[in-house]
Amino acid sequence: MINLKLSKKSLFRLMKLLTVTMAVGMLALSVQAKPIQLTMQHMEQPPSRVEAMQVVVDKFNEKYPKYRMKQNVVGWGEAYSRVTAQVEAGVGVDLQQAIPAFFTAIRRTGGVQPATGVFNKVAKEVKFIEAYVDQYRADDEIWAIPAFGMLELLMYNKKHFEEAGIPHPPKTTEEVLAAAKKLTIPSKGQYGFAIPASDTLAGTQSIYTWMGAFGGKKIFDDNCRPIVNNSQNVKAYTFLKELAKYSPPDIGSYAWAEVEGSLVSGKASMITFKNAFMNSWINNSGLGANDLGAAPIPVPSDGSGERFSLSYSNAFMVMTDDPEKQEGLAKFMAFWLSPKIYGEWLGTSEPGLFLPVTDNAETNRIMFSAPVLSQFKKQHQMSLDEAPYTGMYGFMQNNYCPAVGQFEGQNFTAKAMEKMIIEDISPKEAVEYLEELMLNVN
Repeated sequence: MINLKLSKKSLFRLMKLLTVTMAVGMLALSVQAKPIQLTMQHMEQPPSRVEAMQVVVDKFNEKYPKYRMKQNVVGWGEAYSRVTAQVEAGVGVDLQQAIPAFFTAIRRTGGVQPATGVFNKVAKEVKFIEAYVDQYRADDEIWAIPAFGMLELLMYNKKHFEEAGIPHPPKTTEEVLAAAKKLTIPSKGQYGFAIPASDTLAGTQSIYTWMGAFGGKKIFDDNCRPIVNNSQNVKAYTFLKELAKYSPPDIGSYAWAEVEGSLVSGKASMITFKNAFMNSWINNSGLGANDLGAAPIPVPSDGSGERFSLSYSNAFMVMTDDPEKQEGLAKFMAFWLSPKIYGEWLGTSEPGLFLPVTDNAETNRIMFSAPVLSQFKKQHQMSLDEAPYTGMYGFMQNNYCPAVGQFEGQNFTAKAMEKMIIEDISPKEAVEYLEELMLNVN
């Protein structure tokens, strides 16, 4: 028979051992239960967009306590340098917002992971529109998960046109110039157009949209040689130089906020822009939703151009190679793009700006029922209708051209525009300068 009687000293040792064992066990459980930290970084700085994203993040964290997602925000003005520095310092995030040219630049740092596995898991839950996925296909991989689309339209103040007795919307570039000239009344502080003649991404995108409308959407050939020095782009820059005469005198400093603000305030009658300011129009223009015009980008009347707009897929690159984290990222993207969550986010984050990258009727119904967007159904539907007639600089040729990262990151089209306006060089010289910039990329 075993003697179970223990001395006080032995009993104390046993209790101490049990206490330590229990503590170790509880610590192990605590470590095991600690959420997996995930970080998403994006460049959508306006408060409404940050708040709408936080709603998605909070709902995800509540549904999936195994993970703890947080958002970081970086401005587009510093995105190239900031993200590159993060990768080089080894302090990168797990999900990083990208547009196609930005992706090519960041991929060169070696910090972007193939996203094919994560994408395939998400694609089992949602039906992607292939055009948004194609912009991230390269080397037999998918490199980012699409999240939302954007494109540019001709946005205009209907009241200005009606008061001046001008038919609207203008359908040709000649009609744009004629309307801009008539609507320019400096004594009233009113100008026909606000074209950003600045070394900014806003300038790059707006100028490229007009290049495409004149037939110059292809900036590289299939061997990635620059081909922008052509008659179509000379015509585009000729048009832009004329249009600048009917723009506010400070357009050399215009970025997105200034372009948007000029239309909302009545300072400008037309802009090339995304449907990004419906909240602002309602709150600050003093006009109603029906007074905001939206139309396809006009084309030359001689038939030399084509129906076209800049469009791009905003997506999220996978920056971590940790399998557990990648599993969490797949769950997050599938959750975000689920019909109810996605429809609400599209309708509230920045009504009209973000276009769905999924083909889902329920998502669209919820999006259009949002309080502000429901007032601008015609304008937003115009964006959806124009989607088939769009493209992205550097992605119109058959082969992937990494130099598009520098083309966008250094705002080459905008630099050429800025030089043309400030130094008063000819449109032909501006286009020659644009190609020279592209040829000198390292």
